[in-house]
Amino acid sequence: MKNIIEFFRKDNIENPPWNYYFILNLDEKDYPRYLAKLFYINTGEKLSLRHGEIDKRRCNTFNQKIQWIKLYGVTPLMRDCTDKVKVRDFVKEKIGEEYLKPVLQIIPNESHETMRCHCEQVNDNLGLAWQSTDRSNDTLDCHVAQIAAAPRNDIESDDVSTYFDQIDFDKFPNSFVMKTNHGCKWQYIIKNKEEYIKNKRLFDITKKQMTNWLKQEYWCFSGFEMQYKGIKPKILIEPLLRENINEEPVKINVYCFKGEPKFIYRFYGDNTQTVYNEKFEFTEDLFKGGEKISSINSDEFIKQSFVLSKQLSKNFDIVRVDWMLFKNKLYFEEMTFTPYSGFHKLKN
Repeated sequence: MKNIIEFFRKDNIENPPWNYYFILNLDEKDYPRYLAKLFYINTGEKLSLRHGEIDKRRCNTFNQKIQWIKLYGVTPLMRDCTDKVKVRDFVKEKIGEEYLKPVLQIIPNESHETMRCHCEQVNDNLGLAWQSTDRSNDTLDCHVAQIAAAPRNDIESDDVSTYFDQIDFDKFPNSFVMKTNHGCKWQYIIKNKEEYIKNKRLFDITKKQMTNWLKQEYWCFSGFEMQYKGIKPKILIEPLLRENINEEPVKINVYCFKGEPKFIYRFYGDNTQTVYNEKFEFTEDLFKGGEKISSINSDEFIKQSFVLSKQLSKNFDIVRVDWMLFKNKLYFEEMTFTPYSGFHKLKN
């Protein structure tokens, strides 16, 4: 044990272990040095430090500015809008609750706003459940017929190890998503409830993983995205909103700067994407993603996402507002304040 303690006390800036507990136990004054190292490893760009802090005057690129925001630009409102539960109140106030996806259950349900979704059952004999591995999987699927207020949870506890046991599977449709509110990609998509519950091994794996996520701080994994720090962990369960259970819906990402949308990404299930500027004109991809790009005229949903994102982004210097389409209706997904953690390579 003594050797382990000494190891964490050493200055490992040249070859840090980059594991969860190392980052979690760092002194806050050391964040800039380690972030600069991590930034260089991921992008090849240097981050200038002055008196042990990121020098804002020398942050010239988009990625460099994101690094400054991560450590010094986070506000309480940004943290609330990063929280997948609290952001719902913000969206409801700014543009109306009709753009919010229905909720099946929130644990713990402090606001007692949990919803019950009465859905058509989706017949799927595969019984698949998987962990989402990219942001594009952050939308869910079922055919919503009616949404009605559900009662509050009967059991309430601050012990996150009990949260999964409070999930009321009996009241869910056949397909749904279980996610945490305080991270990104921390979710499981359930395509067939009955088969999932019968599969004890899979059920136990998802329970263990969800509980582990609830006990962890996402910012330690994401490169010091401090807007995630301090969010009270919860489980959020939503229906799976897809026309076809095996196909990704259309998704729209709107990049906004100082309250003004500047470019819009429209994603399709086959990894095709179309990029528009603020004039709704087709433009090239800014990121080195290698995706197939298609030139398609903008439509009412692109223009609607532009107007709504402008309303939601007024309080922030940089934010990406994410949307999805289901049955010719636009639904809000999330607000992303430090896209790709500022590590995504940009085209020259």
